Amino acid sequence: MNREVAKVSLYDQGMDEAFDRFCRAIWPNSRSRASSSAARFDGGQEGQAASTLDPPTFVFVKGDDIVGHVTTIPVQLSSFAKTVAAHWIVGFMVLPEHRNGLVGPLLIKEVNRSLDCALSLHVEPPVLRILTGLKWVHKGILPQYIRVLNARGVSHNLQLSGIKALASHTGDTAASVPFGFVESFIRMLGGWGLAVGQAIWVGLNIVARPRAVPVEVREERGFDDTYNKLWQAVSGRFGACLARDQKYLQGRFGGNPDRYRVLGCRQENRLLGYCIVKTKQFSNDPRMGNMKVGTIVDCLFDPAAPAAFQALLDCVLKMCARESVHAVLCTASHAAVRRLLRGNGFLAIPGNLNFAYHNRTNVPLQDIPLESWHLMRGDSDADQNF
Repeated sequence: MNREVAKVSLYDQGMDEAFDRFCRAIWPNSRSRASSSAARFDGGQEGQAASTLDPPTFVFVKGDDIVGHVTTIPVQLSSFAKTVAAHWIVGFMVLPEHRNGLVGPLLIKEVNRSLDCALSLHVEPPVLRILTGLKWVHKGILPQYIRVLNARGVSHNLQLSGIKALASHTGDTAASVPFGFVESFIRMLGGWGLAVGQAIWVGLNIVARPRAVPVEVREERGFDDTYNKLWQAVSGRFGACLARDQKYLQGRFGGNPDRYRVLGCRQENRLLGYCIVKTKQFSNDPRMGNMKVGTIVDCLFDPAAPAAFQALLDCVLKMCARESVHAVLCTASHAAVRRLLRGNGFLAIPGNLNFAYHNRTNVPLQDIPLESWHLMRGDSDADQNF
């Protein structure tokens, strides 16, 4: 590379060494860096199958070094009976010493120039500022829900940051009480309150559950053609939705059978809906302690016939309870999914996933409210930390 070069370009394999240095700078203590150059060519996602659409990766090159990076995951977006090519942007990273400059904005400008439709699910506020500053539409934060299965376990594992500092600033009387006693008391109250609150919430919302129908819910291996038939039957029921067909599901989830559990709801072998779940056992996590968390990362069913999803939720909660999961999380935008979560005792909690898009196709995405989009944590790569 010419040392005078400072520009955005497409990644190529001749940049492998520079990209490896970039990864070591971003993850200095990681033995297995998630964003290897090989992963970039696979769509930036572990287990992502090769696509007929080339997923471009953009890098900001300065001299012999890569100082910024963003890659894409190609998908098909269905809306208003039309399907258009779209890309999730993922792996948007800039070296710390360049984060207040033009590197990030210039990378996104190249995304805008190169792609007709680009989507983003992200947590970081600086990313949102860059996207909205470059005319991306911010639709909002995806709603998030939790169902507590083991209130005592949740209370015991949540890290009570700030309690020690609080105890040290409440005078001589508080200072004379051992911190361990204060923490134990708060955890006991928290566990009791969670258990009672969860029970009351389940009771209040049980009337919202749809009536049971004779179906079979079973754990499935792989995705057969009935998943295509399900997608064809329900695709027009959503304002906007990724094409959740057999090819997409196999590419996104099929390569990791040990990570993702697929539950199918069938009636005489006809697939009425599916739900994909993953569990994670945290270990000395600064927020979650040693909690075991289940996450519903994806689902599909006919919103006009919610009994299938109700049967799936029943199975998910029983499965997670058997496996000693402390709490089940679900992040979802569509009104039908959210309504059923509430009907099954899920509590709304603050979300952290911002959804934004850039669009110059002939599909009027601006007319679709967030509650008509079918987006979940399994979209993009947003489930990697859960």
